[in-house]
Amino acid sequence: MQDQRAAIPSELDADHGVTAVTMGWLRERYNPEWGRLSASRASEISRWLTTQEIAHIPSSLPSREVEEVVLYRPSSRIGVYINAARLDGPFEHRPAAAAYFLQDIARRLNGAPQAEAERS
Repeated sequence: MQDQRAAIPSELDADHGVTAVTMGWLRERYNPEWGRLSASRASEISRWLTTQEIAHIPSSLPSREVEEVVLYRPSSRIGVYINAARLDGPFEHRPAAAAYFLQDIARRLNGAPQAEAERS
């Protein structure tokens, strides 16, 4: 069973630290012997993902196999952006820091000149 679970972080890493999967896909890799998902099984998967340093959106995993979820590594570059947008991790009690961080990213994405970024 552990070999199948290894596919979860491997898939995530192959997708640069962020991916979308169905709950059915997660269940099949976590424990293929489970016939169906339930709220308690989804919670068990969530706890295991945390031990693997994998976060997910939504914060409570759904129990329907057709539901899609986003998995990401909070320590990855994209994970830092996700944490800032969700006010998670180091941004949990620092919304101003999250906004400043995201504004800086937005300036870069919008192609703002460096001088404009320094004036702000």
